Amino acid sequence: MADEQEVTMSASIRTIKGIGPQVIEVFEAAGFNTVRELTVFNCEDRILWVTIESIRDSMSQTFPPGYWRRLMSRCIDVIYRIRSAQASDFVPSEYMCPLTLDWFIDPVVTASGHSYSRAAIEEWLTTSSADPLTRTNIGGAPIYSNVAMKNALDHYRLHYQRFRILD
Repeated sequence: MADEQEVTMSASIRTIKGIGPQVIEVFEAAGFNTVRELTVFNCEDRILWVTIESIRDSMSQTFPPGYWRRLMSRCIDVIYRIRSAQASDFVPSEYMCPLTLDWFIDPVVTASGHSYSRAAIEEWLTTSSADPLTRTNIGGAPIYSNVAMKNALDHYRLHYQRFRILD
């Protein structure tokens, strides 16, 4: 699973893990040096393509067919990733424990079929034998690790929650 990274709007684009030196070169040559500058960039603007063409024309080595278009696509993907990080300060409901209203931590499933964070449901069951959502008696019933939920969380965080913008 990828580590979540927190960056500020004024952070250098060089601090964003995983975007690659080629993308950084394009952004800096186009005059984009901070996260803020990328969040306000209009992707319809041709400045990235003009910059990539300039870099391509200054290179002495030959690159495989399609390389420059893939580089442009990668630059746009990074910009959209930054914009989605700016807009995703919430926990998607499918990954939210109904007791903590936050990310599932060590997700488990009860006999009722509902999932909870392990510590939250264990604490709940110290004062009640009823399932928090269905109110059915689950006292004494086993609680199982929810491997499918854990895998879904890992997948979501790996592919969609790479970093978060703080300000």
